[in-house]
Amino acid sequence: MNIKQIAKDPLAQLGAGISGIVALLNPEVLLALFDALLASAPQVFSAISVSALTLPQVLPPTSPVEWAVVAAAALFLGYLGRQVYANLDRAT
Repeated sequence: MNIKQIAKDPLAQLGAGISGIVALLNPEVLLALFDALLASAPQVFSAISVSALTLPQVLPPTSPVEWAVVAAAALFLGYLGRQVYANLDRAT
C-alpha cells in the first residue's frame, strides 16, 4: 500500500476524522503536540534533509562506501527519531 491508497481508504479517513474531532474537543493535547513538534523542528528538518537530499544519491548502494553512508544515515535518522519521540513523550 502506498500513501495514496491509504488516503483513499475509508477506515483511514474515518480514523482521521475521529482524531480531528477528538483534537478539537481536547485542545490541550493538540497544543502539547504542536509544542513538541516545534521543539523538535531542528531534528525534523535534519531528518528530512538526510532522507531527501543525501540518501537518494546513494540508493541503491553498490559499493562499500555507499553502504557506509546508508548505515550512517540510518543511525542518524534513528537518533533523531528518538529525540523527537522524547520531546513528544515529555509534552504529552
